[in-house]
Amino acid sequence: MTNYQYFSGANVFIKIAPINGLSETLIECAGISYSYQNSRQPVYGFASTQYDAMLNGREIVQGNFVVNYVEPNYVVEKILGSGETNLISTLTTPKFDIEIIFGNDTNKSRRLRDCYLISMGQTVQISEQVILEEYSFLARSVEDI
Repeated sequence: MTNYQYFSGANVFIKIAPINGLSETLIECAGISYSYQNSRQPVYGFASTQYDAMLNGREIVQGNFVVNYVEPNYVVEKILGSGETNLISTLTTPKFDIEIIFGNDTNKSRRLRDCYLISMGQTVQISEQVILEEYSFLARSVEDI
């Protein structure tokens, strides 16, 4: 019988590693999601009712992550170390990697390589809910590490 190990968001850790030489930082991420898409296309031969081959397509990884609000431009200035101080320049940050670590086992990790921020938003509710900042990104690839 196989022992299964399941994970919840409570035992997943997120590290951001700026490419500009700064050390990777474990962030208090309230959530992360991403999707990998490939635009493969089928090729049909003459009079074929089913496809005969698949053409390679373009790949893209798109996602977002949510952090609790700490201070203005916290992720961009402190985590990514871009030195940018205004919202407009948030989207011109240097590329970075995101590492998702499942549990305490670093052998169960996934890396989103060469990420770029493409949008930023903030959620403020008139309640006891914490203020959240959401960042959308594009990545070049997904790797199991």
